[in-house]
Amino acid sequence: MDFGAFLRYWALTLAVFAFYLFALIVASLDVLESLRETARKRRAERKPVAGDPNPLATRSVAQTIFPGPGQQLDGKRAWVAKMAEDIVRAVNPQPPVRTIVLEDSKGHPVVHFSDGRRLATYRFDRARIEAAMAGDAEEIAEVADRLRRHLMADFLGREDVRPPRTTELMRESTAKPAAAKPQAPVAAAAPTSPEASARAEVPAPAAPQPAGDPESMSREERLAAARAKAEALRAARAAQKPPAT
Repeated sequence: MDFGAFLRYWALTLAVFAFYLFALIVASLDVLESLRETARKRRAERKPVAGDPNPLATRSVAQTIFPGPGQQLDGKRAWVAKMAEDIVRAVNPQPPVRTIVLEDSKGHPVVHFSDGRRLATYRFDRARIEAAMAGDAEEIAEVADRLRRHLMADFLGREDVRPPRTTELMRESTAKPAAAKPQAPVAAAAPTSPEASARAEVPAPAAPQPAGDPESMSREERLAAARAKAEALRAARAAQKPPAT
């Protein structure tokens, strides 16, 4: 048996199998590409769903501020919201008014009233609400009265009952009384000896005021302040010495 002819036979056989395998792979890729192109054309033929670029365009601010279902308020906001809802039911403005209570960055409750067309916002002091929640009858009446008057003024047109507007600075200035200035003590008796008289006639040097925060002062400023303080102490000791005879 010719061994060379045997090798040529199987080499040609393997070459034919490799050719058919390569052709099968190319045909499979071509079929996959055609299927992708068909699917792409079908998606393009479908009518695209038009998305609303601005879904809030038809809504007012009053219609978008209210939270969705399932959102729970904390204790303070729930207490204010219950009082506001009771006042809305008592005043009964038309169209109906909805209520929501939020908080600003400092924890002060902010009450929003809205009838779908108009949004009115009122901010209450946190200390006043906490005092009312603690049972202060005067603060409870004050909060309820202000909410009722604001609601009637904005949604019933009763501007004559609107409470005066105040700012936080005005509230602080009225809440803190002016501190009384301390009176200087009266001397019990005048000095009698000449040495005491001389010491009393010499005025004591004023203590130097610190220029600022010691941590923010430079090294030169701290040294200058220390020298001034030492000079003041030295002058005070010299003034307290009795005059030489």
